[in-house]
Amino acid sequence: MAIALKPDDLLTTLELAVKVARSKEPLPSLWTKRTQDLGDLGVVAYVAALGGALIARATDERVDSYCQDADAGPRGYSLRKVAEFLVEHNHGRYDLGSRSKNPMNSRPFLGGPGRIDEFTKIAPRARPSFDLFLDCIHDLSKLNKAGAAKAFAAFLQVRMRVAAKNKARQRVQVRPPKGMSADDLLRIAEAFVRKNVEGGRTGQAFVAAVLDCVSRGVELLPINAPHPGDVRVRTGGGVTLMIEVKQVGVDEAAALKLAEDAAKCGASSALLVVLAAAHAPLDRDRIRAQAGRQSGVALEVCESVRELAGAVAVFNGGRLPEIRDQLPSAFAARMAEIGVSASAQARWRQLLAARG
Repeated sequence: MAIALKPDDLLTTLELAVKVARSKEPLPSLWTKRTQDLGDLGVVAYVAALGGALIARATDERVDSYCQDADAGPRGYSLRKVAEFLVEHNHGRYDLGSRSKNPMNSRPFLGGPGRIDEFTKIAPRARPSFDLFLDCIHDLSKLNKAGAAKAFAAFLQVRMRVAAKNKARQRVQVRPPKGMSADDLLRIAEAFVRKNVEGGRTGQAFVAAVLDCVSRGVELLPINAPHPGDVRVRTGGGVTLMIEVKQVGVDEAAALKLAEDAAKCGASSALLVVLAAAHAPLDRDRIRAQAGRQSGVALEVCESVRELAGAVAVFNGGRLPEIRDQLPSAFAARMAEIGVSASAQARWRQLLAARG
């Protein structure tokens, strides 16, 4: 009977590995080097596949690392599903080579044999990547759970650096026009976010971008993710702030549900951001008091772009000029990450360029 890896078990393994990858704990140089080399070879399916194989073994050492399919044997498992799990729970933290929700939808994995060591249809240009990947699988199959967890953390550490470099490249592409004030920039952003909703993606990207200007550990969850919160801030590996972003009018129940979800995730504070064209202001005093009584969470509400940016600046040392300088590029990067349309991304750049 094949091995079914439970999402909760995979998530526990992933979050622990992320914490280790962010720490100063020494990690195996072999897996650091191999991850770097595999990424440099440029065949992205193998990067995602290696991540999936590593987390699978680190979650349950019974799995046969040579398997890619649950039908491949009694210790078989679905490598494809595990790779898709890594995509779903990425939140911009690491780079898997591909932005696809199905990063292994390519040959030789798609339609190939159930065992990796039985692959034969390897394109010549992909042969170096496959050979290195097979070397990794060979060594991974000998590791116990603890060893695989260390190897997975090394993989994540390398791919987190790749993600950081990619974000840095994106952020230098958009600059505020010379002499533009923070208030002028935020007025432009207010109109843009309310007009270009994109199913809520634009609002989520904007909130994450504002926080990026003053904080590390900001996570932007995929649109309509099955987990609570649209944006999260992590400190020391745990969620400290959970944020829900709404681009439609909401009532007090949405705020109280957010506080309840934040408490379940161990977050001590929550923020509801409403960026909707039609929205009746909420009774914040009543919401704060009720959230504190029911969930023990410090809950706040922001109902405009300017209010959000001002609050973030005030509670981070009055850094509004810093937000002005960094926000245009940070917003562009987050829009690209969450899948805002190319036309909307272009409009953001055009709005700023027109005032240059």
